[in-house]
Amino acid sequence: MLKFIRKHATSFIIKALFAIIIIVFIFWGVGSFREKDKVVAEVGPHKIYYTEYIETYKRFLNMYKMIYKDNLDENLLNSLKIKEKVMDDLIDRYIILIIGKKMGIHVSEREMNEHITSMNAFKRNGKFDRKLYEEVLKRHNLDPKKFKEGERTSIITTKLINILIDNAVFLTEEDLWNTYKNERGQIDLFYTVIDPVDFTGKVSISEKELEDIYEKDKAMLKGENTYKLKYIILDEKTKMKDDDVYLALIKTKDFEGFAKKNGLNIVELNGIKESEFIKRFNNLNIKESLKGLKKGEISLPVRLDNKSYIFKILDIEEGRPMDKSLAIKQIRERLIQKKAKEYAKSIADEKISKKEFNPAKNTGFIMRNAKAIPKIGQIPPEHLSLLSLSQKDPIYKKPVEVEGKFYIFSYKDEKLPDKKEWERDKELYKRIITSKKGEEFIKSFLDEMKKKEKIKINWQDI
Repeated sequence: MLKFIRKHATSFIIKALFAIIIIVFIFWGVGSFREKDKVVAEVGPHKIYYTEYIETYKRFLNMYKMIYKDNLDENLLNSLKIKEKVMDDLIDRYIILIIGKKMGIHVSEREMNEHITSMNAFKRNGKFDRKLYEEVLKRHNLDPKKFKEGERTSIITTKLINILIDNAVFLTEEDLWNTYKNERGQIDLFYTVIDPVDFTGKVSISEKELEDIYEKDKAMLKGENTYKLKYIILDEKTKMKDDDVYLALIKTKDFEGFAKKNGLNIVELNGIKESEFIKRFNNLNIKESLKGLKKGEISLPVRLDNKSYIFKILDIEEGRPMDKSLAIKQIRERLIQKKAKEYAKSIADEKISKKEFNPAKNTGFIMRNAKAIPKIGQIPPEHLSLLSLSQKDPIYKKPVEVEGKFYIFSYKDEKLPDKKEWERDKELYKRIITSKKGEEFIKSFLDEMKKKEKIKINWQDI
């Protein structure tokens, strides 16, 4: 259960961000910023002022400080793109106002007064105290009229969000059970492998194709790059989270010092060719992970099963221009591999559409929320839904490419979660899933509404 909550932690962060929208309304209101401030953005008829942007930025910053604590430095701030997030949320705020007005959502004076008099900040001995109310507003330099505007807007925002969630999210008992099953259940899959290598002799390449590609790409045709790098391996024994280690390395910029301090072994590779490097780590998507890294830079954690790898580039020696005959040879090999791959995929597509495949092998039972299949490899993120196959829907409709081979998956068997655990966890799952789906809908809805409003951002004034 704790794993499920951790997995959906971003859902709670999103809620915190929505809370920021409401908090800013409460303390500042809409349009309550000084007219002499710079206008940093316009959303329909509304203007966003510099003061409003800065105050919202401070609140976001404080929230991220609570999340990342001492790890929050300039590099992490830049990677989090807080400036853009703040602007997006400010725009969302005014989009919500525009939608609320169009939908006729309003707050009566009676509702407004009841709301303010019920706020604990203005109560003394359990009752609303007007003198305390005036003192609190004065202490925060808030005009009573502006404060009411802000409160009114926060109520409209809450009403609109609740209306959207209530009308967008309807979960049946079956929906909840399927979600739980996909988190806690296990599945055994049949699979068929179609390897492009088996089709390399069935494709043809013309000399014209080779010459055309050579002329187009000859400036980029070079020998392999040679790398000098170091890396550390994190596993269950290190008892350190790879994300925390990565953030610490970005902050300290001392790869060796950090490793020594925390008892981590450093492996150094000197003068290793790119192909050899990829071959050595053939189970990792290493080429993509190191793509674009420059001398002195550190990679994001590269995960496989229970291990994580973090690399540091010490030096890169660029490959030299390639001899034409060698270049043509490589182009030919590349084209053969490409066409064989296309041919293999077409064969896989045809077998799936006609249901003409022989599932002689099976995966054995694996968790339905797994990210990899033993002896096969990592499941591409866009194909994780293959683990949701069932007796009613037994064949995955697309071939799945893993490490250059195509796999056709179909349902064999499953193990359902324990029913007693399900009854115990059901209500918590319902709250989490309802919240998550509601937030996904709201984000999608706001993104669509943004396209219909004129939005102008003056980044140069921020």
